[in-house]
Amino acid sequence: MKRLFAVGVFCLVALSSMSAALAREEISRFDADIVVEADGRLDVTETIAVNAEGNEIRRGIFRDIPMRALTPWGFWSDNGFDLVEVTQDGRPATYTTEWQGRFVRIKIGDADVLLSRGEHTYTIRYVTTNQLRFFDSYDEVYWNVTGNFWNFPILDAHATVRLPDGAVAETVDAYTGGEGATGKNFTAGGEGTSKVEFDLTRPLGEQQGLTVAVGFSKGVVAPDDTGLGGLVSANSGILLMIAGWLLLPLYFLYAWNKVGRDPPEQTVIPLFHAPDGLSPAALSYAHFNAFKPARRGSDLAFIAALLSLGVKRMLTIREDDDGDVTLQRGPAVGKRNDLPAGEVALFDGTLGGGQEFRMSKANGQRLLKTQQALRSAIVKEYGGRYYKANIGWFIAGAVLAAVTLIGGMMLQAPPDDGIGTMVLVTVAALAGCALIVSGRQLLASVPPSFLRTIVGGFLTFVGALIFLGGVAPVLLLDGLLIYRLAGALILIGVAVMALMLFLLGAPTAEGAGVLTRIKGFKLYLETAESNRLNLRDAPEMSEELFEKFLPYAAGLAVEEPWSKAWAAHLARVAPGREQNFHPAWYAGNSWNTNNIGAATAASVAAVSAAMASSMPQPKSSSGSSGGGFSGGGGGGGGGGGW
Repeated sequence: MKRLFAVGVFCLVALSSMSAALAREEISRFDADIVVEADGRLDVTETIAVNAEGNEIRRGIFRDIPMRALTPWGFWSDNGFDLVEVTQDGRPATYTTEWQGRFVRIKIGDADVLLSRGEHTYTIRYVTTNQLRFFDSYDEVYWNVTGNFWNFPILDAHATVRLPDGAVAETVDAYTGGEGATGKNFTAGGEGTSKVEFDLTRPLGEQQGLTVAVGFSKGVVAPDDTGLGGLVSANSGILLMIAGWLLLPLYFLYAWNKVGRDPPEQTVIPLFHAPDGLSPAALSYAHFNAFKPARRGSDLAFIAALLSLGVKRMLTIREDDDGDVTLQRGPAVGKRNDLPAGEVALFDGTLGGGQEFRMSKANGQRLLKTQQALRSAIVKEYGGRYYKANIGWFIAGAVLAAVTLIGGMMLQAPPDDGIGTMVLVTVAALAGCALIVSGRQLLASVPPSFLRTIVGGFLTFVGALIFLGGVAPVLLLDGLLIYRLAGALILIGVAVMALMLFLLGAPTAEGAGVLTRIKGFKLYLETAESNRLNLRDAPEMSEELFEKFLPYAAGLAVEEPWSKAWAAHLARVAPGREQNFHPAWYAGNSWNTNNIGAATAASVAAVSAAMASSMPQPKSSSGSSGGGFSGGGGGGGGGGGW
């Protein structure tokens, strides 16, 4: 008997547990009554019966109702909304409303009161405007009855559309399923009358909904007239962005015309001395308008200043068998005060406190500070004197682009399709142009190298492919037209900005003449031998002249042709001496007496490599005519429990 009793208790507990497990939270019935008023308003009453089990539905439910709809172009159309009544189980309910993006959320229930388990019925009545659609031969209610974003299945749904006096339903259709689906699990009746009813023929799963479409007599309902003001108000963000990016190329055209146009070019003729008394490092900086990278990561101005100190016997450069370079104090250190500012900074930073300085990792920070001091001295004296980058004008344009893009998107809150288009185009445009600019800089690097040419060409090619990838969503893919237009403006604007990185900078009036004379001096240094008979009034080649101009040639990256001119001169006037020539201020394995030009270039490269290796590394259609879908039209949204 006791055993039988125990079995009975066990069965009761098991059945109770199974019953609890089988009970689930769901919408047992969703009724919507949609009344179309003659003035275009919709008076909507939703009756939602739910089964609460204390899981998600503990205190009540919330209902999200969209307050914005998309036009075919991708513009937002704001819908009017007035909440009339909210009840729970036939009594006025406690509720709050809050904005959730483009939705208004109606949160029904009391935070301090838990619902009893079982069925509860909620009624929401609201009036909304700007929801009807108007075609040439009929007008239309295209209404997402349940919304497609409920967390619960909907077992049954019913919708009634009531038309105003004088209007009858001419076309009737509906769609069921997930957003974008065109399921036909419904029945409908009332075509040819002013009252149309829809019923589900099978339950809806989570994230599924019922959308109805009724085309009715043309001219009975007055169209909503929000006018241009309403369009601008609802789409101020995308309009701001378009206006800003339309203005951007015009701004840069103005900026280029104002400050970026180069002065008229002057004729370049060979010049046989450094113009305007410029030091080798300053001349290199002025010619390139930058501290131009040299081989292996050093810069030409530093190398030019170092060689100049060697030529002046301020120091001696010694390269050991491992390629390490040591600077040693020279015999002419007493002439320090006669040096230009950049060379003073270089000498003091290396040999100012001792007899020698080794270019090594241990001295990397000191070497870096020395390089920075040299650059600061040159920029202080010559920065902006011969050439203006006009970076302020570029920054102003970049700020205009960023503010209108980011601010516009924040104001607009685009739909998912719009966000996808904008992000893809912006990333492709910026990344593509960044790679193209980087590749171009490598291709234009001085001195050129095979590796830089290969890497520069590869970056340029990849950048072009990425940029063209941003063209695809604008020209080839389906998308909202207004965002495709905005994407096209971004592509154009970013390309213009990249171009202006090179075009906004321009020589000053003084700089135009100096830069022309520098080009003339460079022409002499790199063609002294090939044009020997054509260079009238050129000074007689000598060891003193060769060494005097060698730092300038290194700063302009033409040290090899200048050295070859000296070797050719020696071969003419003192055959065999070129085999034995060696500068007194340089000692090392890179110097090969069989080829003065190659030896000089190799020596400069060795110093540059030693400096680079010593440097610390940085950290690094209509719905009712069959062209609709579930989730389309007005209404919609979804909800859940809380």
